[in-house]
Amino acid sequence: MVALSGISPNFRHGGQTTAISIDMKYLAVVFPMLFSFLLPAQQVVDRSIPSEGMISLSEQIAIPKVDRGYTLWLPDSGPIAGMVVFTHPRRDTTGRDTLIDYALSRQLAVLYATTENRLEFFFESERMQEIEEYIHEAIATYRIPADRLLYCGMSLEGTRALKLAIFGQSAQSTHRLKPKAIALCDAPLDMVRFHREMVKSRELHFHPIAANEGAWVSDYLERNLGGSPAENLSAYLQYSPYSYTAGGSPDLRLLRDIAIRAYTEPDVNWWIETRRKDYYGMNAIDLAALVNELRILGNERAELIVTRAKGKLPDGTRHPHSWSIVDEKELIDWFLAL
Repeated sequence: MVALSGISPNFRHGGQTTAISIDMKYLAVVFPMLFSFLLPAQQVVDRSIPSEGMISLSEQIAIPKVDRGYTLWLPDSGPIAGMVVFTHPRRDTTGRDTLIDYALSRQLAVLYATTENRLEFFFESERMQEIEEYIHEAIATYRIPADRLLYCGMSLEGTRALKLAIFGQSAQSTHRLKPKAIALCDAPLDMVRFHREMVKSRELHFHPIAANEGAWVSDYLERNLGGSPAENLSAYLQYSPYSYTAGGSPDLRLLRDIAIRAYTEPDVNWWIETRRKDYYGMNAIDLAALVNELRILGNERAELIVTRAKGKLPDGTRHPHSWSIVDEKELIDWFLAL
């Protein structure tokens, strides 16, 4: 089994950033609220709860657990106008980027919340409840308007954003948090289609990264959803935020009055040349169908944002499946104008 490496969290104190020591981790376990209140005037809050062990994605691949909790960026002063929510681990408390800087300048807080699994699929409602607890804690502690939340996410994180919004309106939700808006970037939504394409990538083995992803994703879905779609179709349809196979999703009605932006860059020639994937292999097909179905349901604030030649990885490599296609400042302005 291949173990993929992880990243250690950081803790900010007195303007300095250092790795959390074992003693600090012990305190986080005994007094989990300590990190939220240690420095009331700080601009960054690191609420870190240690997790140990490995998470098995497939028989060949495992990843180390990450520390649960959240990192919260707060405006310097004044009332907070709302909060941007991501569900991935970001423990860097000093390195700011365009989104954080611009959001803070517009009086928005920015939250990065995570379970112990950095590749969280939200198979269990308990995982969504955990993230909701972190969001609620930030709202209650720092007087953030609960009705001014923007859930964001790239790829699987975008899937989580939709599932979290749906969960917040269910009987299983404790705090009944409902975002004002959602921004998802090239996220897979129809898990029947997604599983089929992952199996195809695994068997085709045209590109090593795509083949590896196809292997562990298809296996992980099958292990958590009771087999393949052919063996347990109902589980896949219930899990999918949107499913063409199911004619949409019964949960879509819960998204009718939430402003939704779906970003995608459907460069089909790039996918054919580099991955041997066509339109059916791209997440764009799910996003377009989602927006269309929401429009049919009367959600006039559901938008499909199609970009061209903007997708790049952090090192500058061309890749349309990238958060770089999102104009972050324009996204923040759109949210505040709602």
